[in-house]
Amino acid sequence: MNKNFTILIIILSFFSCKKEKQNLFVINETITIETEVLDYSDEISHIKAFAKKGNYNKDIAFMIDYSIHSGKNRFFVVDLKKDSILKKELVCHGDGKGKNTTGIPTVFSNKSETHCSSLGMAVMGERAYSSWGKNYKYWIDGLEKDNSNMRKRIVVLHGWKGMPENETYPNPIATSWGCPTVSVDVLDELDVLLKENKKVLLYSFD
Repeated sequence: MNKNFTILIIILSFFSCKKEKQNLFVINETITIETEVLDYSDEISHIKAFAKKGNYNKDIAFMIDYSIHSGKNRFFVVDLKKDSILKKELVCHGDGKGKNTTGIPTVFSNKSETHCSSLGMAVMGERAYSSWGKNYKYWIDGLEKDNSNMRKRIVVLHGWKGMPENETYPNPIATSWGCPTVSVDVLDELDVLLKENKKVLLYSFD
């Protein structure tokens, strides 16, 4: 038997506008690691069209892909001019009162007291006091039918000291009551961007 195994590693490294999933294939004596690449160009184009139509920020935007496990980076800072991802981080989703306790949420809502995340286009609002993290938060105003009650529901961007800095997959991170919650350090980084950029869009999808 030939002991010289051929190891073929295909690494597709697309840092911008991509999410990746690895699959392992064994063909005879060849081991292939193939990366399935999904493109975010449609989502970014949607944000850019929305920004142009509504006179929102045309330089940067935020995206949350709730189809990604919570233990993986799924909060994205997007460079709208270069159609690229500037930053990837962890973010919580709403627990849905026990319906969304696993890594991927299956229930979303625009209603109060559901503890669910909302989908759709929103815009980052003003900075205000918070009892969480470093005691500040950003209000979020929903711009579509499915997220119009975000401010009324007090769904805000805030930090929490219990949020990990690095990916935890396959273990999920904590859930929230619907707020897109990030780590305290990440919020500080986003705070710098939001102080320099007004009317930044946040697009959440699954």
